[in-house]
Amino acid sequence: MTSILADIFTSKEAREILRNKFVLIIGDSVVRSCYKDLIKVLQTDAHLQDQQLKAKGEITFENDTLLEGGSYGVMSNDVTYTEVREFKTNIHLVRFYFITRCYSDYLVSICEDIKDEPEKPDVVIMNSGCWDITRYGPSSINEYKKNLPMGIFSLIKVLPSSTVFIWNTTLPLSKEVRGGFMIPEIFDRQSKLREDVLEANHYAIKVMQEYKLDVLDLHYYFLNHIQRRAKDGIHWDATAHRRITNLILNHLCDVWDIKTPGRIIFTSSPKMMDLPENYEFYEEQENKCSNSNGLPNDLANKIDRVVNSIENEGSGEMFVSRNTKRFKSNHNFGHGATNFVNFNQMAPTCAQLPPANVYNQLNVQTINQIAKIQLQNQLTQMFTPIFQEKLMQSNLFQHTTNQNLNLNPKQNGKRKYSFED
Repeated sequence: MTSILADIFTSKEAREILRNKFVLIIGDSVVRSCYKDLIKVLQTDAHLQDQQLKAKGEITFENDTLLEGGSYGVMSNDVTYTEVREFKTNIHLVRFYFITRCYSDYLVSICEDIKDEPEKPDVVIMNSGCWDITRYGPSSINEYKKNLPMGIFSLIKVLPSSTVFIWNTTLPLSKEVRGGFMIPEIFDRQSKLREDVLEANHYAIKVMQEYKLDVLDLHYYFLNHIQRRAKDGIHWDATAHRRITNLILNHLCDVWDIKTPGRIIFTSSPKMMDLPENYEFYEEQENKCSNSNGLPNDLANKIDRVVNSIENEGSGEMFVSRNTKRFKSNHNFGHGATNFVNFNQMAPTCAQLPPANVYNQLNVQTINQIAKIQLQNQLTQMFTPIFQEKLMQSNLFQHTTNQNLNLNPKQNGKRKYSFED
């Protein structure tokens, strides 16, 4: 099972890491939730509430300010929707721009804003994919491939070389998707959207490699945590977004050579260190079923506890020993090193799909015998379609079809990861 290799940061630690930093976040509604969780953790250890994740365009959220768009403009699900938010204190500045396309006149205007401001971003976190490949006609994916290099170039030419630019890959979509960008014209393409997301992610990673930028492969990380996906098949719950925040903070610690808290020790047998009193890693959600697979709430929470136990207390053979080398960013665009975070270049997803015997590895005290049988049935329903899909036969992964691909994450005694310097 995929473990999410990131330390756990408290609000106090997050504030110290981002002290006197300007963080710029650009993307769609999923990225907006990342922005919301980041400014939440800068103030408290608490998780986001469901209604906070669903809200958009509000005048204020957790002491931030709506600068333009949103409730000040036209509230719609159209490609022209805009929303600019900012969270500002004496020592922190976090700004969010909502975009529906990776390159447009609006993105150019964002670049102009960056160029004209005296304070330049220390960190840029960006993703654009879902809207690009669904709302711009039948050739959306080809347009995306043309636009992405232009959008990235427009941004990096107004950024200082010291800026840490992180591209987040688009998170996994459900087989049935509902959401603001899902208009009737693309319902017949719904079955192909997951393949389009994989193709878009694969291409985006290649572009980031060309520009020597960092990639945080969230699609890879969350393939085996889809019980945390919302019912609409697109968005994710509060615990998923706190994991994303921890991944981002962990990556920044690697880049800036900051010592992580050390609550998770990445050795052959990871273990959990003591957390601050009353700190909640997983937030219980009572009387609700927020995941896209329709799991009963108690079962979804049990899966969370199993995943948490496996990640932090499991046997060494289920984990990748963390490379002791730190990943240094060199952001002299065009001269530096590309940092891939757990990206398998051959096939970013195929080799990490969960093996059938993963169910035998869920033998922990938090689940009794009856629950294990129920869990096995639910996981089988969740993952069987993934194995049966045409994804493995798509053009993107044709070069793997002639190989005897073992779906067990361990191949020849070691996991297949590729870190490029």
